[in-house]
Amino acid sequence: MNGIVHPLADVFLLGFIAACSLVGALFFVRFWRDTRDSLFLAFAAFFVIQGCSYVFTLGLPHPNEGSLWLRLLRLLSVLWVLGAILKKNTEKT
Repeated sequence: MNGIVHPLADVFLLGFIAACSLVGALFFVRFWRDTRDSLFLAFAAFFVIQGCSYVFTLGLPHPNEGSLWLRLLRLLSVLWVLGAILKKNTEKT
């Protein structure tokens, strides 16, 4: 078989999750624009990275197995949010 074939439900669900992630990112960008709080910007970046990683998963030959690079990118986005939370909790007001 030439090309990548995914069941319709997988494509639909990954697309839905990606779209919801990007909508969540838009909300956090709006909150960041109103408050200029870097925590909101970190969450927006997290949701953009997560949403894009789901879209890129569809291009993999075996999407159920995933990719090491996508997992590392997702891990870095989680660590970025954790770093932003720690920074927010340790800075003096």
